[in-house]
Amino acid sequence: MENKPGILNAVIGDKKKFLLVIILLIFFSLLLNVVLYIGGFFSISADESGRTLLAYEWLHGGYKEAPTWLPFYTIVIGYGIKIFADLFWAPRIVATFFCVLSFASFIWLAHQLFKDKYVTLLSAIIALFFPTRVILGAVPLSESMYYFFIFSGIALFTMWLRSRWDHNLILSAVAFAVSSSIRYEGWFFSAALVLILIIFKKLKVKEISIVNILLISMIGFAFPLYWFLFQTNISGNPLQFFEDASRGYENAQGITFFTILKNNYLGRFIHHNLIYFCFPGLISLSYFFVRDSLIRRWVSFTLLAFIPLVILSFFGIGIPTHNIWRVPELWNILLIPFTAYFIKNIRSFEIKYLKHLQNVKIPLLLTLLLIYYSFHIYRLMGIDAFTKEELKVGRYVERNLMVNETNKILIEIPDWSYLNIIVASNKPGLFVWNSDYNPKKKGNEILNNESKINFEELSNRHIKYLLLKSEGLKSKVMSNPFFREKKVFKEWSVFEL
Repeated sequence: MENKPGILNAVIGDKKKFLLVIILLIFFSLLLNVVLYIGGFFSISADESGRTLLAYEWLHGGYKEAPTWLPFYTIVIGYGIKIFADLFWAPRIVATFFCVLSFASFIWLAHQLFKDKYVTLLSAIIALFFPTRVILGAVPLSESMYYFFIFSGIALFTMWLRSRWDHNLILSAVAFAVSSSIRYEGWFFSAALVLILIIFKKLKVKEISIVNILLISMIGFAFPLYWFLFQTNISGNPLQFFEDASRGYENAQGITFFTILKNNYLGRFIHHNLIYFCFPGLISLSYFFVRDSLIRRWVSFTLLAFIPLVILSFFGIGIPTHNIWRVPELWNILLIPFTAYFIKNIRSFEIKYLKHLQNVKIPLLLTLLLIYYSFHIYRLMGIDAFTKEELKVGRYVERNLMVNETNKILIEIPDWSYLNIIVASNKPGLFVWNSDYNPKKKGNEILNNESKINFEELSNRHIKYLLLKSEGLKSKVMSNPFFREKKVFKEWSVFEL
């Protein structure tokens, strides 16, 4: 038995201590979210607030038009708001809940891969501080939900590879099917599962019946079929969601040689693989791919879900409008157990500067890696898509302007920050948007810099207050005696008619 550091050896050698440490690490994943929220980190984009408002809309009457976002997140957040009626905190509580679940399911997956407590423990420690997992686990996007079902599905698939228990395979198909109602990438995992089973059947590398393949195909393709029918029923176009997403990317980024070179998933995967030191995992994975049939089958499955996404991204298809790294990042996280295996065996390498530190190589390298990750978490926290100031504005509006619900608030649409204020106010129905909901496509403005203020229009819409950000509109309103400046924030100002 190799000479492991005393503390780790004691933990790994005792089942109760090992489980206790794993539970503590899972608890720390919860604590990390709390620390991020206290530090004022609330989101990385406008999508968080947009998704919350869509959930609120669904809760109060259903979809008004065909949605591009898949329904699982909307429904879960909608019920979360129903239970705890705070549009700001409810989605973050739900996201944190799934963050903890996804972290636990990742540890389960890591253990199923190697059945090695040492690798499992190292994987859990690395994943706990892995920057993008931390960030995506804290923000109220769909990633934490999606990761939970994907990690669970892959863990169950790995269990099936190690056994003949087909119920693990069925449960894996169900997990991927649920993921396909959260993010479109889940569709590729469902399709990859069917395809890999057909390959296994054809090559006779794993026993699987035709009945089970058909059953798994039905489970995996049920939701995509439903979504096509749903889109057709609402919009008359089964591909409405696809066209909306492609149009959004084209408007935001443009489809040119240089944008595709910059935004394709393979490039984004390699970039984060390098800056977050995932490449040792590729070394271990390559070693096992050649020598271990189970890992070879595991890798083949995960690649079948990734390669089509990479190919589509080279044509500018299926790419988000921003934070594009979110999509391929899953596969870097899946490399963490292989990185952990590499670190576990670092003592077998003759490293010049570490050869005299035989017993502390792993703790030293792990400590340096976690310090490095902490700096990256701090860097990513600097993305202030939802600021403390916007939360402050929304809470002020809720407490001071929404006492009489017959009075409406006209809110300017200068940028996406207006969504954050509406969410923070907890009463989206009391806002009247000054123009189109999209800041990049303004039109039919109620209040603008050119024309006179239409008081009849304001009266007809029961507008009592104005919430403005641009200096032009502020100056115009301030010069009119019928308005009084009620409250000034850093960027936003409240006016009373």
